[in-house]
Amino acid sequence: MMYKFTKKISCDNPQKCSSDIMNKLETKFKFKIHGKNPEGHISIYHENSNHLIWIFLYDKDGINESENTITKQIVKVKSDKVIKFKGKFPTLDQIKQTI
Repeated sequence: MMYKFTKKISCDNPQKCSSDIMNKLETKFKFKIHGKNPEGHISIYHENSNHLIWIFLYDKDGINESENTITKQIVKVKSDKVIKFKGKFPTLDQIKQTI
């Protein structure tokens, strides 16, 4: 499942900003998006005051999904490292409020 949105965030350290966002999401929704055996992944385009954020929660074992930023198509790749998130999927509004 993909969540894609923009958020007004100012940052001067993209690595810390990404880590802070991941920690907030993992704490609030109990899914794992970094470290060993993640249940999803996140990509962030850090433009000052206008971050573009993609969050993917894996809804199938063995299938990694991402978005081709040129064609906007969802790209699915088989991966034995992908573990399905078994919790309740949050809404986009819940995610936006958490970050």
